[in-house]
Amino acid sequence: MIKTIVLSLVAITCTLALAAGGGGYYWYSNADVFGAPMTASQQQAYRHSKNFLDTQFVNTVETNLDQSFGLMMSSLWDYITVQDLAPERNIDVVKVDVSQVNTMINKTQLLWFGHSSFLLQTANQTLLFDPIFSDTAAPHPTLGSKRYSKNLPIEPAQLPPIDAVIISHDHYDHLDYPSIMKLDAKVKHYYVPLGVGQHLLHWGIAPERISEMDWWQAKDLNNIKLTLTPARHFSGRRLSNSNSTLWGGWMVEAPEQRIFFSGDSGYGPHFKEIGQRFGPIDIALLDTGQYNFRWQAIHMVPKQSLQAAKDLGARIVMPVHWGAFTLSLHPWDEPAEQTKLLAQQQNQAFVIPRIGELMQLLHEPIVRNSWWQKY
Repeated sequence: MIKTIVLSLVAITCTLALAAGGGGYYWYSNADVFGAPMTASQQQAYRHSKNFLDTQFVNTVETNLDQSFGLMMSSLWDYITVQDLAPERNIDVVKVDVSQVNTMINKTQLLWFGHSSFLLQTANQTLLFDPIFSDTAAPHPTLGSKRYSKNLPIEPAQLPPIDAVIISHDHYDHLDYPSIMKLDAKVKHYYVPLGVGQHLLHWGIAPERISEMDWWQAKDLNNIKLTLTPARHFSGRRLSNSNSTLWGGWMVEAPEQRIFFSGDSGYGPHFKEIGQRFGPIDIALLDTGQYNFRWQAIHMVPKQSLQAAKDLGARIVMPVHWGAFTLSLHPWDEPAEQTKLLAQQQNQAFVIPRIGELMQLLHEPIVRNSWWQKY
């Protein structure tokens, strides 16, 4: 897959650099962006988790990840030859009125930044999920595709104080080192899956500001209950530490709304179990992008996302993990186009907001404009 290809290219580049003098290898070994490896004491501590086997975390169902050289080369060829992987021109974002996110009394509103990054304000608290404000979703700017938009809806410095930054897993398109560093002074607390806290500690964040959680564990945030839910995926920021941290989705139970975020996930029985425990769900933000037949076990195609919405008992579905970066081998707008088509056929309510469009979730947030067709 493209994420693995990027890490492979990093490793190849650093190997060549080592032969030429070692600078690239030093960067690969020591750059803060890579986070921290799992320690022996962590391995011992995580043995209490049902999701940890031997030296790594595992999925609840068999999930084969072909990371062979042949697959990487065929994927790289498709990456070069497939058409419409990115929009023809830069996407225009909606510029946010800063006052609207700084006065949130009795509001439940959601602001999507593209990909899987979004701001959720509910119960008088501000939650920020998987923030990535960088131009690329990679450990180095030269290794990833550029963001589709030149500007962000709101600059990190303009955001209000953040009660919680919530991370689904440690891949670069979800845990972005430069973004965390820009935001940290505004952040009260971090909620992350098991192991991800080690990266934050390495970046200088105090341990008392980090809560690591296992699947089905919950934390109370004043009037909000936050639960880490299972997902079908994998983790790692280097080729050498695959699955050394846990991955997951998040259930947010607020007084007036239940909001679910799948994180990155292939389809599986966990969606039905989440629906049985928490349903009905008002809105589900579901992984519906960066998919391919080569890695169908870890990313859903739109048809599977709509089935997951049914399993969850979701009233409204919103596709995420698309709209900002090219990390896979499908037309960039296919997730939106297919979600709209399939949802209409199935009478499933859906919403596909423009990047930066502030949605009031206590009202029916149906956005009917197919904005992506302009690009």
